[in-house]
Amino acid sequence: MILQLVLLIRPQQAQDDCGAGSCHPAIGDLLLGRSKQLTASSTCGLKSPQKYCIIGYLEAEQKCFLCDSRYPYNPYTQHNSHMIENIITTFEPDRKKKWWQSENGIDHVSIRLDLETLFQFSHLILTFKTFRPAAMLVERSTDFGQTWKVFRYFAQDCAASFPNISSGPAKGVGDVICDSRYSDIEPSTEGEVVLKALDPSFEIENPYVPYIQELITMTNLRINFTKLHTLGDALLGRRHTDPLEKYYYAVYEVVVRGSCFCNGHASHCDPVQNLRGDAFHQCKDFYNDAPWRPAEGTQDNACKRCNCNGHSGRCHFDMDVYQASGGVSGGVCEDCQDNTTGQHCDQCKLFFYQDPRKAISDPHACLPCSCDPEGTLHNGVCESRTDPALGTVAGRCPCKENVEGVRCDRCRANHYGLSGSDPLGCQPCSCDAFGTLPFSICDPATGECLCQQFATGRRCEKCLVGYWGLGKSLYGCSPCDCDIGGSQNNLCSPEDGQCQCLPNIVSRQCNEPAPGYFFLPLDYYIYEAEHATSLSGSAPLDAIQLGQGSAVAVVFRQPSAGRSVTWTGAGFARVLSGAGLRYAINNIPFAMDFDIVIRYEPEVFVMTYGTSRELCSVHNCALFLLNRIAVLQTPVCLEPGTEYSVDVYFSQPSASGPKAKSFILIDSVSNAVIIPSGLDLYHFEMCLQKLGVSWPYLDIQPPDYFFPISVTQVKILACFWSHKHGTA
Repeated sequence: MILQLVLLIRPQQAQDDCGAGSCHPAIGDLLLGRSKQLTASSTCGLKSPQKYCIIGYLEAEQKCFLCDSRYPYNPYTQHNSHMIENIITTFEPDRKKKWWQSENGIDHVSIRLDLETLFQFSHLILTFKTFRPAAMLVERSTDFGQTWKVFRYFAQDCAASFPNISSGPAKGVGDVICDSRYSDIEPSTEGEVVLKALDPSFEIENPYVPYIQELITMTNLRINFTKLHTLGDALLGRRHTDPLEKYYYAVYEVVVRGSCFCNGHASHCDPVQNLRGDAFHQCKDFYNDAPWRPAEGTQDNACKRCNCNGHSGRCHFDMDVYQASGGVSGGVCEDCQDNTTGQHCDQCKLFFYQDPRKAISDPHACLPCSCDPEGTLHNGVCESRTDPALGTVAGRCPCKENVEGVRCDRCRANHYGLSGSDPLGCQPCSCDAFGTLPFSICDPATGECLCQQFATGRRCEKCLVGYWGLGKSLYGCSPCDCDIGGSQNNLCSPEDGQCQCLPNIVSRQCNEPAPGYFFLPLDYYIYEAEHATSLSGSAPLDAIQLGQGSAVAVVFRQPSAGRSVTWTGAGFARVLSGAGLRYAINNIPFAMDFDIVIRYEPEVFVMTYGTSRELCSVHNCALFLLNRIAVLQTPVCLEPGTEYSVDVYFSQPSASGPKAKSFILIDSVSNAVIIPSGLDLYHFEMCLQKLGVSWPYLDIQPPDYFFPISVTQVKILACFWSHKHGTA
């Protein structure tokens, strides 16, 4: 119990012995107790007894012996064992009866001491049984034998043995030189080699400064013998045939003085002052807030405990951090827990923030951020703590420019498409002000705007098909309203509303003829008078005489500026009273009733006409002075696939005399489809919807000299016919 008590209080005693400054353990022989850590590269008799001889001058004296080191030295049973541990000082009587000896004739032999930790070396003393080596060197290692540094060279002839090494004297305490004082051939026995770690010729004010400490610290010591002293063989007896039997190294004793290396922190080799390591060259775990330093003078340079706010039990020292703090703290905490980070685990890690109601040392001080990573700067990192000086609020999410909300999870008004890859978070809607409903916003997911009537597009930037003029009126887009007969379809340009007109039709809606053209009714077939066959005389229908004469003449008329075009074709046929014209009709599409219409220049005439395949009927009609068109009151029936002749005779009953001549200008004759009563515009449209594009005479092309009939017009004619005959 007493021994245990002493061991327990010893560290505290060591710490107390140091007081407030540095202290150091006492110096001792480092070989004591370390026989197992002492080795030699060559020992005589390890495998079998080996003969060796000595140099003597007396003939009767025994000069050769056996070395048997297979077993440890015993003064009674194994007195000729010369193992390496024999060199350790024991203070036994008859000390010189045991020694270490190498094998015969080997120049390069080494003795090595391996220490268990870093020690301070003071000096070395070797006492030889034979001649001292002609050349040798002493080395040390501070990394357990990985690398070596030479303490000192020794040689009888330094220039020959170590040609590149200075023979001194040393100019500084750290200089490595070759010393020739300990390599003479005399004395032949009990000669010494002495090495001091610090040359006493140099004054050292503080032997514990790092530079000096580096010169004297070691983990390993190695003594290398490199050359034997040899003599001539003249005095060797004739009985000896091998001269190498008398050349070997033999050492009585080696003393290695030093102490455990505590860097000034202890007077004994025990753990104290939050230090660790056999040489107290490191601070204990979690005592790294200040740099480790050896104690110097009155400065104990004690290790400081790290401050990790209870979130970690590990830390390391960082010199850059220590210097940046002005020498206040250099401990960096490792593996911070409870969602903390920082040098002292004094901050919440990314994506966490400090609860303003709790201290950072509280294990529940750091709470997770709730920011939407898509709309938050830095992928969802919130402000880590409240700091009025910085204007930060713990847990607040810093939204991207076009994002809003406590969590930064929605686009600002008139923005859409929240995305983490967008540096602004959302894109502006860019709705077209002319096509968007007033005071409306776009869809925050798709960006589609709320369009006015007849506007379309994601931005409401264009009109629907069939509409035009976005932004040109208060009502958004306007219908194309293309003329059903003058345009190809009801599509128009979205910019100016221009419809796609048929040939020779102009205006935006395609409802005006081009200059030099006029509109025909939808149901007209025109037969020009100037192409008709003239009929001479007012003969009865069964005795018509065909032929060309002076009774009919063609009068050409060209359009002129300032004069309305009131005729069709090339001009007129000038018909003498009593003469007539025959029109050939062979393009009837469907069987139906037609009105006969004549266009003329006004003079009072009585017109008689007839239609026939052979002869069909005779009708009379008056041509009035103030009119331009005369319509026969009774319709005629015309059928497809038949060629008809319409003969028209002109007479003026009021002619003054049989020799008086009067003429009339005939423009054309046309047959117009009879529109049944009660067929209004609604029924026309219904007919068109039913017919679609199935009209079989779409390819009928009228003559070039009058306005062409459009597809729509032909369909209307078909519709009239279909309605008249009760078909769909």
